[in-house]
Amino acid sequence: MLKLLLAGCVCLFPVWSHANPQAQILKAQKITQGQRESICTELKISCETAATWQLYQVPNQPKQHYVIAKLKLFELEENAQSYQLRNYWDFSNYQPLTQNPNWTVDGPVAPEDLLDENGKFVRTDALHLYPVLFPINDKDYSIALIQRWDEMYSGGGMTEEVADFLQLNPQGKYQQIFQNIPFSVSRMIRACFSEQDYAQSGEHCHDLEKLVLNIEYQQANTWRMKYHYVRTLSPSSDQLPMNQRKTYVLNANKADAIQFPSAWTEY
Repeated sequence: MLKLLLAGCVCLFPVWSHANPQAQILKAQKITQGQRESICTELKISCETAATWQLYQVPNQPKQHYVIAKLKLFELEENAQSYQLRNYWDFSNYQPLTQNPNWTVDGPVAPEDLLDENGKFVRTDALHLYPVLFPINDKDYSIALIQRWDEMYSGGGMTEEVADFLQLNPQGKYQQIFQNIPFSVSRMIRACFSEQDYAQSGEHCHDLEKLVLNIEYQQANTWRMKYHYVRTLSPSSDQLPMNQRKTYVLNANKADAIQFPSAWTEY
């Protein structure tokens, strides 16, 4: 089995059988000022220094590139240091209303709380596209649109991500194939509150939680979702440590397809 790992802090590690379609882990590219201006002109996007778009190359396809600019995805072909637009998907108006966090203190979010008075989704600053193309079948791919929740605690904090997977179709069209999929969690909770706690724990005064997702393509429209949940405790903690794995077969577009054990989300 061929294992593909994406470096960095994002907690996702796609794994695919060699005989199956391969996940395309897009590789961020450095570009010259001339290339940058060429891309800005072709895509009609900002070339200001503060612009946060990124050019990516497809593995083993030196001429095939993608640009992610906030919630827009551009497919490009490189020819003689210039770039030609081949396809374009705009997810700016996509509303992930069924996405709900599992770990946040406030719990599930009512859809009406995510819309303004004009019916527009109000958490667009918490959305981003994940730079991996996930195969759906022998020829079609999807991309994960991630919604992030952040919480700050006294001496700690948490980031949780939930994904909708959207199939990329020709002519800029797309369709949702899986929704409300737990994607990653990283949480740090303060465990030392007294001088005795600090004396007992030293530098280890926080409980740490982490959720890692491992995706395996099985067949068309079917993935195996492997989750690894770890809770590492401070010596001063009154919680229980945990190191558990659970696997789900994802083959239907249901908002409640992934249901974690309550012990994972209770603290």
